[in-house]
Amino acid sequence: MRNKYFKTLIVLIVLFTFSSLLIRAEDNLFLQGINDYYNKMYREAVEKFQEVLIEDENNIEALYYQTLSYLELKDIVKAKGNINLLAEKGYSFGMIHWKLGELYLNKDQTYDSPFYNEARKELEKAKSLGISSARLHSDLAMAYQGLGNLELAAEQYETAIKKGHIVSDYINLATIYKEAGKLDAALDLYAKALQNNPDNISIYINLGDIYLEKGEYTKAIDVLSRGLNLDSTMVAIRTNLALAYYHNRDYQKAIEEFRRVINENPNIYQAYYYLGEIYNRVEQNYELAINYYEQAISYNRSYVRAYLSLGDLYLKNEETYKAMAQYLKALEYNPEYPDAHFRLALAYIQMGMKEAAIEELRKTLHLDSSNNEARLLLNRLQGE
Repeated sequence: MRNKYFKTLIVLIVLFTFSSLLIRAEDNLFLQGINDYYNKMYREAVEKFQEVLIEDENNIEALYYQTLSYLELKDIVKAKGNINLLAEKGYSFGMIHWKLGELYLNKDQTYDSPFYNEARKELEKAKSLGISSARLHSDLAMAYQGLGNLELAAEQYETAIKKGHIVSDYINLATIYKEAGKLDAALDLYAKALQNNPDNISIYINLGDIYLEKGEYTKAIDVLSRGLNLDSTMVAIRTNLALAYYHNRDYQKAIEEFRRVINENPNIYQAYYYLGEIYNRVEQNYELAINYYEQAISYNRSYVRAYLSLGDLYLKNEETYKAMAQYLKALEYNPEYPDAHFRLALAYIQMGMKEAAIEELRKTLHLDSSNNEARLLLNRLQGE
């Protein structure tokens, strides 16, 4: 009797469960859509949520997840259509606006370029709706940075760093500090980023740049050498390492590194220029110096520094016409460069062309009133 009762109970439970499933068929379809969404089967999820919405157009959960599915598929048009529908029904979700903002940032290189202003609007909306994760602040910082608002970008990166540990935020904030001239703050952030990502070559490059700018050449040599040990093919690191050796007056190592740069990439015109500087000013091998200056110019016809250095070498050796030709060439590419006018004035003085020299000195002082040497020389020539 007991077994018969138990069997009857089991049958009733099965029948009740089956009836419930039939009654809640729509809910099952919704759950299938959720399952597809979390398994990254976004097209299937869209279709299932659409079937749910056909039966009940006010099913906010289905509309919400369908919108997220559209965003995962990068279908902005349909996603925004759903966002408008949700707004009409009085709903606005921070997660949806965040996902849309991320799409506009173009992190996956989906489009030709990011849409920073659109990203900013969506991410600010997400923030106003309560999204406050480290990633949201990081994305918002990227939008501000892309729009050139570095102060707001820095604030958001700082918030992101406080809320979570994201190496890219350290790097991006350090870059902003570097551009703003806050070199010590940038160094601190790059150092923290390096602790957590010691294989990131860009950090070594940026640290090297800052140490070079600060004139701390030994530290630049150390960090750039470490970066080069990770990737010996990085021409940018080797070029900066050569520069650090040059400024540290370790000229033989500088020569070695600049020549390696040229061997790896013959188009790096700065390497030829600095080799010219070493052979001109240190080794006093003028023939070789001229050769390197000319090679620098051959790879960059508008490289004013090479024209000026070549002109200075000719002027020193009293080859005045050759010097003038180089200074005039420099002015052809950059007529607003005060040093080129000043050096051309020196060439004119060497040739006894007083009035021409006075004219060039006036141009020099018009462009750079702080050049006291030019001012004294002009006063002397006018007083003669």
